[in-house]
Amino acid sequence: MFKRILKDLKEIKTPYYIYDSRVIEKRAEILRDNFSDFADLFFAVKANTSISILKIIKGQDIGAEVVSPGEIFIALKSGIAPEKILYDSLARKEEEIEYAIDNRIEFFNFESLDQAVLLDNCAKNSKLKIKAFVRMNPGIFPKTHSHLSTGSSWSKFGIALRDLDKLYDIAKDFKSIELVGVHYHIGSQLLTPEPYFEALKKIESTVEFFIEKGLKIKYVNLGGGFGIPYKKEEKRFEPGNLKETYREISGKYGVRVFLELGRFLVAESGFIITKVLDVKDREGIPLYVVDSGMNDNPRPAIYDAYHHIEPLFEKSGDKIKSRVVGPICENSDEFGAYELPSLKIGDLLIIYNCGAYTRTMASNYNGRLLPAEYLYDGHELRQIRERQKLEGLITNEKL
Repeated sequence: MFKRILKDLKEIKTPYYIYDSRVIEKRAEILRDNFSDFADLFFAVKANTSISILKIIKGQDIGAEVVSPGEIFIALKSGIAPEKILYDSLARKEEEIEYAIDNRIEFFNFESLDQAVLLDNCAKNSKLKIKAFVRMNPGIFPKTHSHLSTGSSWSKFGIALRDLDKLYDIAKDFKSIELVGVHYHIGSQLLTPEPYFEALKKIESTVEFFIEKGLKIKYVNLGGGFGIPYKKEEKRFEPGNLKETYREISGKYGVRVFLELGRFLVAESGFIITKVLDVKDREGIPLYVVDSGMNDNPRPAIYDAYHHIEPLFEKSGDKIKSRVVGPICENSDEFGAYELPSLKIGDLLIIYNCGAYTRTMASNYNGRLLPAEYLYDGHELRQIRERQKLEGLITNEKL
């Protein structure tokens, strides 16, 4: 993928992130081809908050799904219009709602009865009417990591279906909220369509509940969660498997479908380039210590996630089972076991699928500086974020 710029990559100080914009554009094209005639697309900004990445997303006519004033600020800075921003949140403070309203954000959700009342009061105080979705919890546990299952009955997200009547009692008295839609999101990193089909049964019953009560539902937000193959044996998720079913929902109820995709759009576009710092032997298995760790990509430590790793430059010799670990003072700072040729200090490795939930979850733990970022479009390689300086570690300190 980066053959034309390997020499350039070798000269950059490691570790660093690099993104291929062509991957994002291709994923966006797949989504548009399948859904654009009946659905609006939103990018889950939590997946990647880079302004440059968001500008690429904006160029694909995709809006932003945000979960905080900070993400609203970043989305607006990237040029995404307020009317193309959907503000989801488990729970908000008054000032967070006020910030969104002041910035004319188009869509909100709420996930509890108390939050619904708070949202309505804030809108009333602003003398504006806002459009809102109610996020329901369908009680579905799809096949994914437990931390990524957001639609199970024990999850903190959404309003339980048993509380629909209570919700209606509140919603019918809204003064400044126009309840325009129903919102479901069952989880992330899903690789098969079956959980979505199961959720649709719950979605239909919820929409019909509101229709019977005389409320006009204009949108159905079906969330996202489309997975990507982190491992070679994993099958690629095919959005086309949901196309006709989602189209039927749109036509049956006369609604526009909303989809919130994050990982699917950007994960495979991103990589981390890292350098071998040390070589050890652990019970006959080579252990390679690299200069990138859980502060740059915390997914292996948090989710036991797999990210494929191989040498950036081709190396001869047999591949044997090896371990790749980071330099952080935590035993959990380990990427995993890989079949690798013999490596030496100074060799460069490439870590795959680092475009989502890496730089956004990165930290300064152990006083580590946030890496630089680069963007490649098939022709030009350019820096899109500088490596953090030491002074950045104390920027907000009162000395």
